[in-house]
Amino acid sequence: MTFAPRLNVLSDEQIRLIHRAALDILWKTGVLVKAPAARALLRQAGAAVDEDSMICRLPADLVEGTLKKAPAEFTVYGRNPKHDVHVSTKALHYEPMIGRLNCFEYDTGRTHRTTLRDVGELVKLADALPSYHLLHSGAIMPQIEGVPIRATHVYGYYESVRNSSKPVKATSRERGMAEDCLRMVAVIAGGESELKKKPYTFTTDNPVSPLHHDRDQMEGALEFARWGLPIDVTSEPQAGATSPVTLAGLLAQQTADVVSGICIIQLANPGNPVWYGTCGSIMDMRVGRIAIGAAEMGLINAASAQLAHFYGIPCRGTASATDSKTLDFQAGYEKTLILAMAALGGVNKIFYPGTMEGALTVSKEGLVLDDEIAAAVYRLLAGIRVEEATLAVDVVNQVGPGGHFLKQRHTMQFLTGEHFLPKLANRQTREKWLESGGKNMADKARESVEKILAEHKPDPLPPTAEAELERIVREVEAREAKRG
Repeated sequence: MTFAPRLNVLSDEQIRLIHRAALDILWKTGVLVKAPAARALLRQAGAAVDEDSMICRLPADLVEGTLKKAPAEFTVYGRNPKHDVHVSTKALHYEPMIGRLNCFEYDTGRTHRTTLRDVGELVKLADALPSYHLLHSGAIMPQIEGVPIRATHVYGYYESVRNSSKPVKATSRERGMAEDCLRMVAVIAGGESELKKKPYTFTTDNPVSPLHHDRDQMEGALEFARWGLPIDVTSEPQAGATSPVTLAGLLAQQTADVVSGICIIQLANPGNPVWYGTCGSIMDMRVGRIAIGAAEMGLINAASAQLAHFYGIPCRGTASATDSKTLDFQAGYEKTLILAMAALGGVNKIFYPGTMEGALTVSKEGLVLDDEIAAAVYRLLAGIRVEEATLAVDVVNQVGPGGHFLKQRHTMQFLTGEHFLPKLANRQTREKWLESGGKNMADKARESVEKILAEHKPDPLPPTAEAELERIVREVEAREAKRG
């Protein structure tokens, strides 16, 4: 019998109080919904909609009834079936960050604007690293150095799917971009009907805290819902700035942000796969910025998982991030603390591995380091097996006082399953460590980056699909060039 560790930071009564607070906010104040189609869905379902102010007030019965339509589990498919991901409220998957404006240079300690080559290399690394399952992509980036800005989404998506057969995220930043990306995903899936049967992609819809659903993002999300594709609805409240300074107040407002977005998606397509998402943290008033590596972010992740599961919905969290500008002790402790809190708290999809500098920068070496942290956290989640074979009473009695277990068959039988053996962390004596070069973890991560990029061969796209994707990229680039 295995008892999987679980960290609850809220009592059942506290969850109900936050839920009721969110319902109170949604009815008394409501949410600003700028997409006309979304307002129409809410009005038809019984919400009080003011077309002049675009404020929509949602009654409790509408919210609670609509949330019940969201599934507790679903599958996102990879080009290679071995990479299919079954999402549920009981499993954890990691989504590393690919598309950030800046890319860290390990050799110089500086950053440069992320290029298309960087995107391809980051995706290739994530394709090779075993802890990563769902991949962020260059399609999400508002800008890639050297790429026409209005064609970033298609260039970024194409470069990403060329370098991985895992499920790759597409953008829903606005409806036109969503339509372009979904044409490309349909090529990979083998046609529109196949894509609707088997989601090969997913996206994120970000309500703007407090209580605001942007028109462009919502229209993009509704396009994904039309195809039945998974959407994580993720709010980014900053305690003291864009939400109440108290964590309970942040959670109440975040829940109002997120569940109102989920309701719109469910009204558009009942049963559409969703995640309840959080990217909430505190505003560090000393510097005037969100603290992406704050201890409170771990609490918010764990609490958000409990709230998501209260609604019977998987949770997307945000962890493995740091405010550090380099791969130092600060980066290690912030990433590990928040990641462990999120995972033990029950988060089902963890976003942001590979990031640094408040998630403004992505690091290739950071992806490798975070893969090792993620693997260690998986070991924590596996818990301790307590059964006749693992209690090993017969083995202890056989070895007896003063003996050792090195030659026991039982040791070899259970070693790999019971013990996590890191690839980068060093456990040698100082003398042996110095003999092997005295390298730190980041140095070894750099070597891993070079080895993976030189040796890893992602599953290639079928030639006909690759040609069609290239045609779509050229078409979109030409279209946007005409628009100026």
